[in-house]
Amino acid sequence: MFLEGSKVCVSMSDANEALYFRDLNRFPTLSPQEEEALLAIIKSEQSEEIRKSALQRLIRGNLRFVVSVARKYQGRGLSLLDLINEGNIGLFKAAKRFDMGKDVKFISYAVWWIRQSIQKALFEQVGAVRIPPNKLALVNRFKRALMQNDGDYDRTIAMDEFAPFEKDIVEVMEKIVDISLDAPIGDSTNVSGNGDTVSTLMDVLGSDGNQDEDMEKDERRKLIQETLSALPQREEEILRMFYGLDTVEDTTLKDIGEDLKLSRERVRQIKNKTLRRLQKSKEHKEKLADFLEK
Repeated sequence: MFLEGSKVCVSMSDANEALYFRDLNRFPTLSPQEEEALLAIIKSEQSEEIRKSALQRLIRGNLRFVVSVARKYQGRGLSLLDLINEGNIGLFKAAKRFDMGKDVKFISYAVWWIRQSIQKALFEQVGAVRIPPNKLALVNRFKRALMQNDGDYDRTIAMDEFAPFEKDIVEVMEKIVDISLDAPIGDSTNVSGNGDTVSTLMDVLGSDGNQDEDMEKDERRKLIQETLSALPQREEEILRMFYGLDTVEDTTLKDIGEDLKLSRERVRQIKNKTLRRLQKSKEHKEKLADFLEK
């Protein structure tokens, strides 16, 4: 295992799980005192070589935790080793970004980045598996025709070439975006005949061409991100995980509790208390109106 650039590289392209876990045994877990000392070095003004060495030791000391998180995502299209590698990348990001001034343990902070990295990889993998080539070719032809018809779904699907296969077309398009209406379909640089981008399933199935609505949605997302980032770290983590922000799926209270080493009831209490505080704030309530109604 080694660090390269901005990501953790685990040399396992030619290795199997047994070899990886054998290597894993070479790296002991860290005590709280050791972890704190390494984090202090990483954030210090010491030489780059010293800081890089501390970062590597911190990551290696938490590799077993990444494995425990990665196991929860098995059977979704990526091998366990691929899931672990993606989780290690998230661990690396967490180590670089962690703020020691916050009242939260490093691993409680890192788990969100580990999960996000794994879920992002799974999201990108969807559509690349289990889609017959003939159906994928059909959808690509449909998308080209859709652009030529200025994004008019009804007119395009009614064409003789596509009408008999509407069910297949919608099914494949949903697989490509992991049944997410806001995720990109194929190449996001695709442009329709009138110059508008046709990049999501929502664009195809539900758009009326009103760009103001898209701008409003983007602005609302920015407000949510800004507001949550101002919360204490643990509260922000819990809300992000529970509502599935920046991830593929929502997370249950039980799973959040397991990741943060809290009881399900304690997670529920923190979530509800945070939401109540946001609702009492006029500024936050206006910014998060749609979010708080969920």
